[in-house]
Amino acid sequence: MSAIQFDTRLKKAVFWVIILILGIMSAAGLFYWQAYASKQSFLPGVTIANAAVAGCDSSQAITTLEKRVNRAYKQPVVFTSGTYRYETTLGALTFPVEAARVVNEVYSQEAKRNWISKATSMVGSKAVQYSVPVEYRADVVQQLLKEWQGTLGTPAEDAYLEVDKSRGLVVVPEKIGKEIDHDATWSQMPEEWDEFSALEIPLKMKENYPAVIAKDLEGMGELSSSTTWYKVAEVDRTHNLTKAANIINGVMIKPGQVFSFNQTVGPRTGVTGYRDALVIVGDRFEPGTGGGICQVSSTLYNATLLAGLEIVERYNHGLLVAYIPPGLDATVAYGLQDYRFRNNTDSPVYIRAVAGGGKLTITLYGNLAFKKNVKLSYVIDQVIPFQEIRELKPDMEPGTEKLDHNGTPGYVVRSFRSYLGAGGETTSTEQLARDRYKPLNKLVFVGPEAPPEKPSDRDKPDDPDDPGSDPDKPDPSETPVDTEPENVDPGAEGYTD
Repeated sequence: MSAIQFDTRLKKAVFWVIILILGIMSAAGLFYWQAYASKQSFLPGVTIANAAVAGCDSSQAITTLEKRVNRAYKQPVVFTSGTYRYETTLGALTFPVEAARVVNEVYSQEAKRNWISKATSMVGSKAVQYSVPVEYRADVVQQLLKEWQGTLGTPAEDAYLEVDKSRGLVVVPEKIGKEIDHDATWSQMPEEWDEFSALEIPLKMKENYPAVIAKDLEGMGELSSSTTWYKVAEVDRTHNLTKAANIINGVMIKPGQVFSFNQTVGPRTGVTGYRDALVIVGDRFEPGTGGGICQVSSTLYNATLLAGLEIVERYNHGLLVAYIPPGLDATVAYGLQDYRFRNNTDSPVYIRAVAGGGKLTITLYGNLAFKKNVKLSYVIDQVIPFQEIRELKPDMEPGTEKLDHNGTPGYVVRSFRSYLGAGGETTSTEQLARDRYKPLNKLVFVGPEAPPEKPSDRDKPDDPDDPGSDPDKPDPSETPVDTEPENVDPGAEGYTD
């Protein structure tokens, strides 16, 4: 056989093989069109959530998927820890599957598959699995975690300082708590919908470490202390002051951290347990919720200054207060004015605040390596005199007067912090602020004018022959009236806020 004849036969064979392949592919394509494409059915090997949907149209696939997930919803889930058991169902923990949406999305992805992949599915050599993720309800899960924590968990307790009468400053060690490990527990739950059997999930616990440990308090000692006094008889003000002191008592400020009085104490409202007492409103003292809080912030301000800590935010009162020297107060108003300071040491600072018996003492503890010798002072640059205000009160007796409160002058004050050396000498001084306090005017309530008296014999002209009727001679029975304003000690009235 010649080479030419062999080549001709080979070409014919290749031609018929190609024709055969094209015929098979055409037949397969026609079968695919008749069996699947024309009916919009899923190809062989396709599963959704491990439910076979081959040959199913969209409606049939939706029904198949719904049956699968409805069975899964009913599967019991038991969470255990020792003898503790909590039983629920998978459906109670999850959002329902939108079967129609899932099937439509899968059908869209199937339409985009290339013909080679579809052909391999046709001959049964390729399985195409579409998973459906399980979506857990965050609100339900969080409620479960809260319940489990309350039953199985134990809170961590910070180490703290205590002052013992005989032993002095004592470090009470921390206590490590336990809490539910959400991630470790939930990692055991199914991530995709499938045919499930009952699930038993052990609750995983982890240690909950406190923010303050005993090691943080090593080498701690008193950095500074400040004391102010209050009137116990002012019951509501004492309540507010004591409540705020108790809140800041035990607070730890880490190195570099900024302490915020408002964030720590919180809003001062009736709902949060505060009562009405005198507060400064403009240039007057008026009843307001939370009166007395500023004595705590002012006492803390002085303790902070004496410890050499950095002041971040501070405001003076509008009027002078009696419990602290001028220029060394710190007023606060939630949402408006805050008192903040930074722990600018390399060691934690611990606040101890104790109120009782009319005495408020705030002590700051820290590493004694950072203890400073500090002196506070102030200079009055200007005294602003007060005025006497006479206010008519129609309901008072005619011709009567009643003193509401004495006046106090206002001041312009500069405050300073001086650092002292080992021998008591001043090494440096910084000006803290220049504050202006308005005067508190003296307020006198007066009744209506008295009606004029009827003429009587006493109103007749004096007899010029009477030696005792000299109009220029003073009557010795009358007492002279002092017309000069009263000299009042700025703190004498004990005004507080």
